[in-house]
Amino acid sequence: MSDLALNKQDTCVNSNGFSRKTQRPSPNELKDLTILLVEDEEELRRETAAFLEMYCGRVIQAPNGREALAQLDLQRPDLVISDIRMPVMDGLELAARLKTHSPATPLIFCTAFTETSYLLKAIELGVAAFVRKPVDTDELLGAIAKAALPLLQRREIDGLSGELMASIREQMGDTPAQRTLVEQATRVARTSFNILLEGETGTGKSRLAAIIHALSPRRDAAFVTLQMGALPMNLAESELFGHSKGAFTGADRNRTGLAENADGGTMFLDDIESCPTELQVKLLRFVEEKKFTPLGSTLEKKVDVRIIAASNCNLKQEALAGRFRHDLYYRLADTTISLPALRETPEAIAPLAQKFLRESCDELGRGLPLLEPDAYAALAGMPWPGNVRQLKSVIRRIALHAGNVIGAADITLQADSAGIIPATAADNGTPAPPPFPCCMDTLERWSLEQALRYCGGKRMKTAMMLGMNYYTFRRRLEKHGIAAGEE
Repeated sequence: MSDLALNKQDTCVNSNGFSRKTQRPSPNELKDLTILLVEDEEELRRETAAFLEMYCGRVIQAPNGREALAQLDLQRPDLVISDIRMPVMDGLELAARLKTHSPATPLIFCTAFTETSYLLKAIELGVAAFVRKPVDTDELLGAIAKAALPLLQRREIDGLSGELMASIREQMGDTPAQRTLVEQATRVARTSFNILLEGETGTGKSRLAAIIHALSPRRDAAFVTLQMGALPMNLAESELFGHSKGAFTGADRNRTGLAENADGGTMFLDDIESCPTELQVKLLRFVEEKKFTPLGSTLEKKVDVRIIAASNCNLKQEALAGRFRHDLYYRLADTTISLPALRETPEAIAPLAQKFLRESCDELGRGLPLLEPDAYAALAGMPWPGNVRQLKSVIRRIALHAGNVIGAADITLQADSAGIIPATAADNGTPAPPPFPCCMDTLERWSLEQALRYCGGKRMKTAMMLGMNYYTFRRRLEKHGIAAGEE
């Protein structure tokens, strides 16, 4: 059968000149649109409206431009489809009124009228598209989808923003700092940009990475986490890229690495500042080209993966100090999101404490106790070196041990057992913090020294108190030349 015969078979034209193809697209994104259809021929208007209702949420009809303007105020359609030649008010006058009255509402002309001067006038008025009569339904749907794209994208972003805000509010509270996070994360969630999350331990970097993945087009693929600080140096490359049988002693079989497991999804590299220097070279190529070679193999592999990295320190400063590769930093940081410490957002402490208390009491099967005002003041007076994670731990202890009323004494008791020194506590034997201005390294060294001092020099206890991975904590001590204490 010839192409011409196929075209004739696939397309039929009714008496009103409205052509239909037996196979037409199914643009699900149009289902929530409200369309205002303006057409003076009643039968054609009904036929076109019936067709559009199969794809769009709602179709409003008007026989001329004047009635269309009245419907515009009442119904607030998302998009207008109009003929040009109509009685009472034609399509060009409607377009001019629409440009003044509702400039954000796109207009599509669906017409057999093609005189150049009129079409140029329509273009000047900002008409979104022209579809010739008899109408090709695929062309009409395509024009609608294209014209409505900015609106659909705005709706999607608003939906993502609301979902992301709810998730972050659940974890960290609704504060101006968190609202800034929402804006940044929403913008980048649906891109393929690599993301660097920076913030102290316990500020919620892992949770935010998981939220961004869940809101991305990769949500149905794997979200793979690699804790760089917890990996022994000699196993880091194998864990990341896999190895072939016989690559090293004990490699008795081929092993797939996490990079390959994350294909199509997201890889979260936590504690990226702890990545061994020799591995950073190979990680650079992987981040840039998404290519890698398993240990002991000559076969190069390529994956499609989005990288989210997290650091407890300012990674740019680490790069400037020569402790991290500049080129790797810039490839990881297509965009950087900084998460604030809990002590910097004290207004978030009370609602978070209430949330954690409610969850803990539900888990324990006990009634919700009352938090007295002085308990809130005590919580706000803590420095929270472990941030949100540490606050949750203290509240869980309180829910387990406290009575029906929780006062400041209960807060202080459990905070002390968790190794938290209240910010207002006087300790004449504690050296004062370094004077400002000072660099972040100086402040970090002082903080580590004070934490070790408080824990009697016990490194493992100090790392636990800070909510920090033990291997990461040891590397921090080595970085600052702090003498090691007991394990």
